[in-house]
Amino acid sequence: MSGRPERKLTLYRDDSTSQVVLDRVKTWFWTADNTVLVISRYDAETGGEHHYIHWPRERFCWFRDEPTRQGAPE
Repeated sequence: MSGRPERKLTLYRDDSTSQVVLDRVKTWFWTADNTVLVISRYDAETGGEHHYIHWPRERFCWFRDEPTRQGAPE
């Protein structure tokens, strides 16, 4: 498959029924001594421009990370 690699993150809030789904995720990482989840998300379907979303650990219970599109081999 060609194009950029992408992921989908599903964040579960207070219980498993309250979800926030983020597509077009470039990558994610923890910061601030593992208390803030930082998500790098592409701005559009194509191109490399992206922005960062910060989720404090106390705002969600757990999250699921899934690959959605693989990048082209280099």
